[in-house]
Amino acid sequence: MSDVTVYTTPTCPWCTRLKNYLKEKGVDFNEVDVSTDYDSAMKMVELTGQRSVPVLTKGDQYVVGFNPDQIDRILQ
Repeated sequence: MSDVTVYTTPTCPWCTRLKNYLKEKGVDFNEVDVSTDYDSAMKMVELTGQRSVPVLTKGDQYVVGFNPDQIDRILQ
């Protein structure tokens, strides 16, 4: 099981970009669709204080949105 989680929705183009970016880098991740998983959506909001997706988490670190520089720092 991967320690990277990506919170997404099916209609989010930035979510697709983030997932493709991770796949290109060979990063395994768990995807959570917050449009159908209320508990995970609330966990994401509690962690970030926002309802925006995508959110990438690794341990206690997170990135809201698609920001390759921040994502790469967390993945190191």
